[in-house]
Amino acid sequence: LVVDGLNKYFQRMVETHTFNPLEMKNFMEPIFTEAGYRRYDHENNLGGRMDSQINILLIHDSGVGDFVIKSPTIKEIRRLYPTAHITLVFFPRAAALAENCPYVDEVIPNGRECNWHSLLEIYRWNLGIAQRLLRRRLDIVYAFTQYPSTILLSYMSGAKERISHKFTPESGAIECGSFYIFSPLLTIEVPDQHYGTHSVDHDLNLLDYTLHAPVANRELEVWYTPSDITGATEFLQDDLTVGNKIIAVCMGGNSLKKQWQPENYARLVDKIIKLERNVKFVIIGGGAMDEQSATVFKQSIDQKNIDRFIDLTNKIDYRKSAAVLSLCDMYIGNDTGTMHIAAALKIPVLSPNCFAADLPFEHSIPRGYYPYRVPSITVMPKHALDECKNSTDGYGCINTDRHCITKITVDKMFDAYKQLKKRIAVNNIEPLFIN
Repeated sequence: LVVDGLNKYFQRMVETHTFNPLEMKNFMEPIFTEAGYRRYDHENNLGGRMDSQINILLIHDSGVGDFVIKSPTIKEIRRLYPTAHITLVFFPRAAALAENCPYVDEVIPNGRECNWHSLLEIYRWNLGIAQRLLRRRLDIVYAFTQYPSTILLSYMSGAKERISHKFTPESGAIECGSFYIFSPLLTIEVPDQHYGTHSVDHDLNLLDYTLHAPVANRELEVWYTPSDITGATEFLQDDLTVGNKIIAVCMGGNSLKKQWQPENYARLVDKIIKLERNVKFVIIGGGAMDEQSATVFKQSIDQKNIDRFIDLTNKIDYRKSAAVLSLCDMYIGNDTGTMHIAAALKIPVLSPNCFAADLPFEHSIPRGYYPYRVPSITVMPKHALDECKNSTDGYGCINTDRHCITKITVDKMFDAYKQLKKRIAVNNIEPLFIN
């Protein structure tokens, strides 16, 4: 009955080329009610009664780093709903980590194979996933949103309570519409307190607000297996045996503007080797772009240092990368999912960032996504380049190529490395941003 209703509303969208969430609710709510999806005890469902089975859906719609950042919230939801059946819908990039998560009962990858500029295609894609979710008779959905399509899916899932942050048109307008127009599809809108707050605490705010329960543990987690550790130990066995300091280097990322030049990493590493003779490096990354960066890096380093590197680019997935990182002493690299995995494992982080120091900092990506609760230094360019001087983008740099980040010098990164060593010695986990 519900699937037929969702299909009929889709046909209406096709005919009118419009989408109105209030119209959708007026059309679908009688159908959901008739099919038994709206009969529930609000207080007991939301409160997580211990003596009843509650079905909870978590929707995560972004990358690996964001998934790691969600780990405390996923952990807290399991603590607060110990008997619930928890389903996680996630983007496939996080598959290696999500499939090993101990706090959920079921994982469903969302491949989002559709045109994200077309709301019709987004709706049609969501309909395929919704048909699987409707069978679960969901009580609550927590939507961790980067895209308004996630709010749409939370409604199409049939969940009785649909919880997400409240967005404004200014902070939420993106290619396939605005979060604001989708908000009527939620039952609870949590005030958005993202700016000036780390994303970990922003996500946990969904629970603070709805359940009024103190958060027990805000620490990040990454989930891998004993066999992953065995493999990682085999990769690094010789270096671990002789007591070398092992530094992970990650030069990749999901966009060029976030990537410091690989030849600069090579020059930085040469400087570190001159300072510390007992240091070895493991290169971590995946994909054609990371492969290219690793090649440039190895061509650029002082060739007498070539035996100090183990190149694991495209040889291990995110879970095995986590196992390798757990054996490292430091992470030096770009702002990537791997950086957040390192932070989750309490590995100190040195990272260049394309956000310039002379831009408004409070709303920036480095402010909201710095390595969480671990000694870290983020190095930024002093000034935004001309076309980025008036940027309101969270990344600061609006270019698609390497741009503002190229103004970070090797000497500045080397100075930051020496500063980070001092912060590690006293376990100073306050984030430090320098330029």
